[in-house]
Amino acid sequence: MMGKYRPLLVGLALSIGLIGTLDAGADPTPKGWSFREMGAIPVQAGGRIKPFDSYARDLVLQITGRRTFEGWDPVELVLSWLADPKGWDSKQFILITRKDVKRQLGLDEDRNRFSPKELLIDSFLAEYANSMGGSRGGMSAQSAPIGRTSKPDPRDEELKRLFERVSVYRAIVSGEAWPVIPAPAPAAWGTLALGEHHGESVEKALATMPGRPVREAYVGLFTGFMNGAQDRFDAGVAAVSSAVKAEMKGEWDESLSKKISAELLYNRMHPYQLAWIAYLIAALLWAISIWLSAAGVAQVQTTAVGLGKKVSRVALPVTFLGIGLHVFGMGLRCYIAGRPPVTNMYESIVWVSFGVLLFATVLWFIQKNQILFAVATALSAIGLIVSDAAPAMIDPSINPLVPVLRSNYWLLIHVLTITLSYAAFALTLGIGNVTLWFFWKGEEHTQEGAKKIATLNQLTYRAMQFGVVLVAAGTILGGIWADYSWGRFWGWDPKEVWALIVLLGYIAVLHARYAGWMRPFSFAAWTVIAFTLVMMAWYGVNFVLGVGLHSYGFSTGGQSTVAIFVALQLAYVVGVALKRKRAGASRGDSPVKKAS
Repeated sequence: MMGKYRPLLVGLALSIGLIGTLDAGADPTPKGWSFREMGAIPVQAGGRIKPFDSYARDLVLQITGRRTFEGWDPVELVLSWLADPKGWDSKQFILITRKDVKRQLGLDEDRNRFSPKELLIDSFLAEYANSMGGSRGGMSAQSAPIGRTSKPDPRDEELKRLFERVSVYRAIVSGEAWPVIPAPAPAAWGTLALGEHHGESVEKALATMPGRPVREAYVGLFTGFMNGAQDRFDAGVAAVSSAVKAEMKGEWDESLSKKISAELLYNRMHPYQLAWIAYLIAALLWAISIWLSAAGVAQVQTTAVGLGKKVSRVALPVTFLGIGLHVFGMGLRCYIAGRPPVTNMYESIVWVSFGVLLFATVLWFIQKNQILFAVATALSAIGLIVSDAAPAMIDPSINPLVPVLRSNYWLLIHVLTITLSYAAFALTLGIGNVTLWFFWKGEEHTQEGAKKIATLNQLTYRAMQFGVVLVAAGTILGGIWADYSWGRFWGWDPKEVWALIVLLGYIAVLHARYAGWMRPFSFAAWTVIAFTLVMMAWYGVNFVLGVGLHSYGFSTGGQSTVAIFVALQLAYVVGVALKRKRAGASRGDSPVKKAS
């Protein structure tokens, strides 16, 4: 009896081991000091009330380009910036990525981080503010006008980001970036506003200001931190927390308390990181299972086939563990933000990564082909790793929506639908690549190989149908949303045009396959090539073109990586085609039967 459930038990053991990485992957925090408790103190920033932990992470990410910097807890680091600005003057932590900007500022082009002293902050701020008329540098994403008519200069954009990093750092040092003193809604919270103390005692600067319980509590907190007096710091944290909640009065209720707790759990648990670890383990297990099964069939070894089945029974619960963690992370983020989590590139990558496994699961129940989950778990792992690895480019912060996105109904219907179609197309990309691999190996000439290729072609066809239906519905609904938001149904905006190109491109591939104009190899090849249209609609319009009414999604970076990916995919297709041509395989490639 136990033998029957052994694979499941192994899968559960792997799951428990994965969950055990929670503590190992947690942010570094000195033992005993109440940085976690300080992280739970509410502040008002970015148009919402959030825990100080989230605010500190956002500040550290904006200035350094990393979620954490050199082992510092984000809360401790922001405290240190305020308490010891002279000590940080010569430390290299402000991010600059473009070499032409470094060259313009006379900086070392081989480094990406620089000290405030190197940047000569005061003169840099003055020079930049003058060159931009004193207004552009301070413009936030929320206040920026919707729509761009021309592509901005990348060097200008990097200078703007540097100006913002330097401005934020100066605001931290001066206390202006500490929105910690509650005010009745909808007024903005007050700041510490210590002025340019530059090493002067922070508690002395606070003491000279009008008395407020929150400010008085911060005196004890900073005194304890600067003097290394843990007891006084801990008492100060408790006093600040009590004072803030008391001044919030009716605004601090059970609902807000639960949201703060949920956000702290989200920050410290890193559910997406755990999900991609589970997906990687599952992808490896599925690959081993497929290899064992194929080797067993080829050599007529029932032992290998049986072992492959056992491995697949372990892979399945690990796959669903990853899905569970993924869904849990999205649920937390949705609850915290109060909206569907698909309003920027980071959230859309997370959603598309989930969608890949959603479609794979649906197809799995139609036909239990192990390649489905092997491909889907690998793709989802890659997606989550990409979103996790480049926070400076793909911002993971939870920010308020721009006005045009604040209709949750249209956001839910249009954006979720369009991005879910990308997930279906991504699954066809993965299956198409595997199909091309079988052609590379010449397996279409064997009975078993031809059967595999036919099965994968059919699965690709079904996934592509899902994608076409969704992108068609999403494009039409997007027109309705555009009429609701901008007063016109269609305006040939780049985002609209590329959504239409994606729809027409995949319809062409589907019809060619249905009519029998595409043979198995051609269908797999065009499936891979067609995904470049999705890359342009999803990434290219926002990160390369950077013009149009959808400017709330614009950003920069990653062009070389995406170009390499596209080039490798095209080279792979051409390489397989040339190999087949040399081998004379094209003569044996029969047309696909009409699909039902």
